[in-house]
Amino acid sequence: MNHGNKSGVRELIINYVKIIDRLERARKVLALSMLALMVVTVVFYLKADVLVQLLTQPLGQRELVFLSPVEGFMAKIKVVFFSAFIVCFPLILWQSIRFASPLLTHAQRRIVYWVIPVATLLFAAGVLFGYMVIIPTTLKFLLNTGQQYMVATLSANLYFSFVIMLILAMGAVFELPLIMGVLALLGVISSKTLKKKRQLAGLAIVVVTALLTPTPDVFTLAAASLPVFGLYELSILLIYSYEKVSARKKQSLVQEI
Repeated sequence: MNHGNKSGVRELIINYVKIIDRLERARKVLALSMLALMVVTVVFYLKADVLVQLLTQPLGQRELVFLSPVEGFMAKIKVVFFSAFIVCFPLILWQSIRFASPLLTHAQRRIVYWVIPVATLLFAAGVLFGYMVIIPTTLKFLLNTGQQYMVATLSANLYFSFVIMLILAMGAVFELPLIMGVLALLGVISSKTLKKKRQLAGLAIVVVTALLTPTPDVFTLAAASLPVFGLYELSILLIYSYEKVSARKKQSLVQEI
């Protein structure tokens, strides 16, 4: 066997070991995340009544019904799993970043590691905003509109699906400043580019919000889109401030040299 063949075999073995190592890391990340999710789900199931009352509070005096023997149980499981996912979100995010860390440079790791607390805070803010603002206003508008010619009988399963979808969607869209901030730190975007693309970004926000909150009424779309517009403008301001600070530091270094 010549030297070239030996090098090729060695390279194949190294690549194979790397693939096996990454698969093993992925298995551990997935196993730990699923274990944590299962444990928290079991604990929350014991307090499911409290969670159900919390999510039905925006309904006021209205009561939910279930239309099949299994629907009440499945609705309860849905609420418990959703609540457990929110609590486990920081751990799942941390494990995902740990899995991807070998593929990143040292500078990129420094950027990514502070993402976890910021992402957690933004997600929590989005969840709270969805629960305290979007859900009550949307329900009030939809139910009052329908009551003009119908009587509302709300299915527990459909109601919790609606509420969970909106809350998770708002948690996701509140990550916008973080995503844009990371892209700015990596040099992918700039405040100047974001300002130029403001109209296009507005259209994209409406489309993405419509996909994340697929309800047929314009009111829900507007209520969910407006905060995202605000977050977009906030992102531009923060990125612009970062660019000014970076430019001053570079200018100071040049003057010192």
